[in-house]
Amino acid sequence: MVKRRLFLPASIGCVLMLLLLNTVMAQAQDLTPSPPPAITTPTNGSANDLTPQINLAQLERLLAETEKNAADAARYAGDASRFLGLFEAFSVVIAVSAGTLSVIGISRLFSAQSSLNETRKKLFEELEQLRKDFDVQIDARENDLKQLETQLLKTVEEQRKTASQSTLALSLLPLGERQYRAQDYNGAADTYRRALALDENNPLICYRLGYVCVQNAQFHEAEQNLLRALAIDPDFVLARAALGFVYRRIAEKLPESVERDLMMNKGEQYLLNALKAQPRLVDEDSESWWGSLGGLYRRRGQVAQAIHAYEEAAKVTPHSSYPFSNLALLYMEKNDKDRMMQTYVRVERLARGEAHAEVDNYWAYADLLTASLALGKTAEADEALISVLDIAPSDSENYALKSLIDTLVRLRGAMGDDDNASPIETYVNRIKARIQQRETALPPVVPAT
Repeated sequence: MVKRRLFLPASIGCVLMLLLLNTVMAQAQDLTPSPPPAITTPTNGSANDLTPQINLAQLERLLAETEKNAADAARYAGDASRFLGLFEAFSVVIAVSAGTLSVIGISRLFSAQSSLNETRKKLFEELEQLRKDFDVQIDARENDLKQLETQLLKTVEEQRKTASQSTLALSLLPLGERQYRAQDYNGAADTYRRALALDENNPLICYRLGYVCVQNAQFHEAEQNLLRALAIDPDFVLARAALGFVYRRIAEKLPESVERDLMMNKGEQYLLNALKAQPRLVDEDSESWWGSLGGLYRRRGQVAQAIHAYEEAAKVTPHSSYPFSNLALLYMEKNDKDRMMQTYVRVERLARGEAHAEVDNYWAYADLLTASLALGKTAEADEALISVLDIAPSDSENYALKSLIDTLVRLRGAMGDDDNASPIETYVNRIKARIQQRETALPPVVPAT
């Protein structure tokens, strides 16, 4: 590469030198004096005519031209010499410059090569570090994936187990419901407890257990399970209504006091909230929760509010004797005996139909007994009383029988001196005797195995 650079200026210099020499030679040729004119000898004449006829002026002119041409030739020769010297100097400069540039180029080449090697080395080092980092990240991701896989398998297994337990828990609900319908409250409560152990976050099971505990007068357990149902599902209005009923039942056991009033108010608030959300809400006995609110108002002496609540219940369950039986006595407290008797006619008809449809419907037989006594039908009352005493729910407080006694006492007071009022006391005494019998009865003896 360097030789080519040096050869090119030298070639150009040689060409220029040849062109200069040709120019100088042409100029020298032009300046060479032409030969003098020939001296002619006359063919005739005297001896004097043989002497050359030399024109002195012409010779001087020729001499002057010769000197001028010689001077120009010398000047051109000097110019050529100087040009050749300049060309030689220029060639030397070119050669030196080329050499210098070559040295500089070679130095830069080595420098660039060194820099390239250093860059390549750094690049390889960075690539190696990236590869190591990538391997570390891959290992970390593989560990994360393994942990995730293990966690997913564990979660799937737990979900499978939970689903299996939930399915088993739900399968126990129909059994608990049948036990409740058969008025086996203790058995139903045990079944719901088993279901809750299998699926502890099921609000329906919590509600069912709480409701059964209310019927069995186990108010603390009822409250805990209903609160638990609401903690799982705050919008579970059934649990909210049942909790209001629990507080009403707790208040009924308290003496007249501020504490009793506060508990009644608490029950009222829960019932109102539930009925505001769902006005047609019914309980596990297919009765409107308006009836529970009406009972609360009646116990507080708020007759007008109680009548309104039971009338709302009658709209929800028009074929149930329960709201009408309570309305009949409330009408009497308003001194409307005619409306009371008209309502008892309707109660008798509805209660008989319910009793025939469900032979173990205690509350239907209780309403039938009350209506029969109000209408003076003692034979029908006797028949109804037999069923009442046979199928009355058995709980620690005998709440169902005591509630019937309270209704009959109120009926007797409402009827006053009416002839149909006198037999009522006899029925009350018969029911009290059954309660006493239950309370003093010994628990059944379990045979040895």
